[in-house]
Amino acid sequence: MSKKLPRVEFAVTPEERKMLDSEAEILNCTRQELIRDRLFTKRSGRQTIDRAIETVTRRYQGIPRHQLEPIVCTVICALAAEG
Repeated sequence: MSKKLPRVEFAVTPEERKMLDSEAEILNCTRQELIRDRLFTKRSGRQTIDRAIETVTRRYQGIPRHQLEPIVCTVICALAAEG
């Protein structure tokens, strides 16, 4: 990118910065590229969660939906956090 982009700043803890640096290194990109990707790439949204809950509810009919929802959300969030 030869074009000068506007700068956006935000604060992170030293631990968060180390985590971003480590993840960027693993993905072979810069921290800036990692953050930009996280901001502008669509990730698991409510539709994904709803679809997963409906699928699990159909498969495990003996478990009430209100009990499955937090489990499904936890799993999706954990997977999304892994990248």
